Amino acid sequence: MSTTIDPQESPLTVLGAGPAGLATGFYARKQGLDVRLFEAADAVGGNARTLQMGPFRYDTGAHRFHDKNDAVTADVRALLGDDLRRVDAPSQICWRGRRIDFPLAPYDLLQKLSPSLLAQIAWEQLSIPRVSEDAEHFEEMALQSYGPTLARHFLLNYTEKLWGADATTLSPRVAGDRLEGLDLKTFLLEAFGGPTQKARHLDGSFYYPKHGYGQIAEATADAIGRDRIRTGARITRLSHDDREIRQVTVNDDARVGVDSIVSTLPLTRVLHLLDPPPPEAVRSVAESMRFRHLRLVVLGLDRPRLTANASLYFPERSVPFTRLYEPKNRSPHMAPDDQTVVVLERPCHPHTEAWEQSDDTLRNSAVDLLATQGFIEGDGDVVAVDHRALPFAYPILEVGAHDKANRLKTYLDHFNNLHLLGRSARFTYTHVHNLYARARRLTERIAPRAKSVA
Repeated sequence: MSTTIDPQESPLTVLGAGPAGLATGFYARKQGLDVRLFEAADAVGGNARTLQMGPFRYDTGAHRFHDKNDAVTADVRALLGDDLRRVDAPSQICWRGRRIDFPLAPYDLLQKLSPSLLAQIAWEQLSIPRVSEDAEHFEEMALQSYGPTLARHFLLNYTEKLWGADATTLSPRVAGDRLEGLDLKTFLLEAFGGPTQKARHLDGSFYYPKHGYGQIAEATADAIGRDRIRTGARITRLSHDDREIRQVTVNDDARVGVDSIVSTLPLTRVLHLLDPPPPEAVRSVAESMRFRHLRLVVLGLDRPRLTANASLYFPERSVPFTRLYEPKNRSPHMAPDDQTVVVLERPCHPHTEAWEQSDDTLRNSAVDLLATQGFIEGDGDVVAVDHRALPFAYPILEVGAHDKANRLKTYLDHFNNLHLLGRSARFTYTHVHNLYARARRLTERIAPRAKSVA
């Protein structure tokens, strides 16, 4: 039998307990609001969890916490205390048997590229326009920002592999802030100033919790109150009266009355859950928008360290994986002193061979890659294996996706008690510190209405 819960019991309902949902609940509590969160998984954190594999710990993503918002950093530091630590771990690109610093650094390129290639790059630094605000697609932006040689060797190939789409079909927004900082001045500074003259764009410093990135989610959930978070609660319907969302249905059973509601679910999923359904034209737009799925292969290794890097990137198409990260380089507490753990990411489209490939096949590909790169000698170094599938890991920001997302958000805006927050919910690229900042602003706006019905 279905059950209905009085909306007056909690004036704010949050769908999803990933970073965006937890941040919303956290700042709602700081506003003095009661709140309840519904999460389909059996644990909080979404795609920013830390998982255990025997003595090894690993994150469901190569996550870092960036110190770019003083107020948010202070809030997260208050949650974690001394467990939030500053880390200095660079990243590199594995390219033709060499490891190139990423973001690209001129002094490093001087040491590792041929004179002819360097001459071409240097000439392009003088001649490229670096005016990318009006670029129509990612390829145009990359060429204008880096020049053809750097872009084609290190950026365009990797980007197309990551997103599973031609760079001319991808929006410039897929770059996030990763193309900032490499201008002619920094190129010359690093090229002739040596390794001590690192420019600001090559910043390998970030914050990371002692016991894994998921510690941020767990501490935030504790601050909200675990009794306010219901896990194993999949949202299966959003009932509305054309003006407001009136009820959410959980697990096809419980009907929960709502007042103010914040959804962090994928934008297209929200449209699919509406009852009555949206107009056909709106549904058609939603069906045309795509997400990239992700498969993880986790290997526990019988050696103290694999590399000194936070992440390694693989732009070559012959390598099935795009990125490797070694959690122990973020915190030594992620593995025993004499062992380490690595995670390899395989982006996939749904219903493809890569997404449906067996775990054993993917695991063998991961071991072969590490052996080919000279990291391990073979299976004998592998002492533990785990696999994770992460659907809806990234919204694919194709050309035109921004306008489509705005059209869907405009439709949803006419539900005056519904708010969207998060990477998937707003179909945009963002970082956790941005999510927390936006959650704080959102709850400040919601608070007057929520308090009036409390």
